[in-house]
Amino acid sequence: MQIRHFDDLGYKLTTVKTEKFKTNLLSFTFHSDINRENVTKRSLIPYVLRSSTKRFPTKKKFNTALEDLYGASLSATTEKKGKAHNIKFYLSLANEAFLPGNEPLMEEAILLFKEMLLNPLARDGAFDRTVVETEKRLLEEYIESLYDDKTSYALQKLIENMCQEEMYAINSSGYIEDLPGVDAHNLYEEYQKMLESDALEIAVVGDIDADKVHGLFKKHLNLKTPVKSKDTLDLEEKSIGQVEIVKETQDIAQGKLNIGYRTHTRINDPDYLPLLVFNGMFGGYAHSKLFMNVREKSSLCYYCASRLDNFKGLMYVYSGIEPKNYEKALAIIEEQLTDMKTGAFTEKELELSKKSLINSKLESLDQAAGMLAHETLNEMLPIPFTVESWIKAINSITIEQITAVAKKIETDTIYFLTGKEVE
Repeated sequence: MQIRHFDDLGYKLTTVKTEKFKTNLLSFTFHSDINRENVTKRSLIPYVLRSSTKRFPTKKKFNTALEDLYGASLSATTEKKGKAHNIKFYLSLANEAFLPGNEPLMEEAILLFKEMLLNPLARDGAFDRTVVETEKRLLEEYIESLYDDKTSYALQKLIENMCQEEMYAINSSGYIEDLPGVDAHNLYEEYQKMLESDALEIAVVGDIDADKVHGLFKKHLNLKTPVKSKDTLDLEEKSIGQVEIVKETQDIAQGKLNIGYRTHTRINDPDYLPLLVFNGMFGGYAHSKLFMNVREKSSLCYYCASRLDNFKGLMYVYSGIEPKNYEKALAIIEEQLTDMKTGAFTEKELELSKKSLINSKLESLDQAAGMLAHETLNEMLPIPFTVESWIKAINSITIEQITAVAKKIETDTIYFLTGKEVE
């Protein structure tokens, strides 16, 4: 895996050369600080752009253009990462080296992306109204579907409550109540702001010639975007006077018990890797304390696991329980965290978590997206890791480091979604 960075294009270009794949992956990310005022508009923009262009004025014609590139695919999404709201596009295509003839597939794909980005179906300072209204309806349906997915809904409500005075509470998908105020004109204005103000990062992964790829972007995509800000990490904190308990009742059979914690550790902190191992032991894998003791031994949960947000310094425990088991489940989950803080775990548990983390990392690197994620995280670290040095660092983590990072963790908010009031 050979990595190169280019900063002379008005945006950042990263190439990752690998012989593992017969396809190439191009990633385009527009970064901006998340903002409640424009998040819904920004959530619509990638889908409006992906829908049609002046050259390909319908979604069917645009998809046909992709098919003509030997079945290339182009997806769009938005995400919240730390304090950033990112608009992302992924373009996957065959490597032209494995195709008959000398068709310049990479160049044609870049030109198609340029068409989508810079030549949308618009006139007189407005997107096509029909396209905008269609995408508004689809976004509304998507946001409504999150309410029906009670696991996702409960996690979002936990975040909204524990971060209610912070930017992080903003929902990256946007808000249904904003949609009536979005029209073809003001959405186009937001799109123009994205082009002018967002920091753009492009990455290309595959069996590629880095200099050739750089030359193609220099020839075809002339943009001047801001240099990527170095404050993607969300450093907002709060003092926890007492744990907030929020209970909500809906017509459901299975309760959702979610607990939010402040880890006070982020990606660029010295104890970031010990926190990863801690999470594996606590609730990240099938051998973890939450899985073995809360779900298997005590039979209190249908599922119980933990996950980290290392751009914000948060940890979530999420579980599905019988409403009557609320108090018992809460107590035994807290016991597992206390055990991690006091070192009440075995060397075997530590080694299992290390092995699981390493296996997950190696498996992710079997996909282009995993290689891209590895390099993206590397850029946040004070000293970048090779895969080998990352594995060595994981294997060197001690019990003392695990207990130290565990002792920093504070319980912030408990959110319980139940179908029956819990006394």
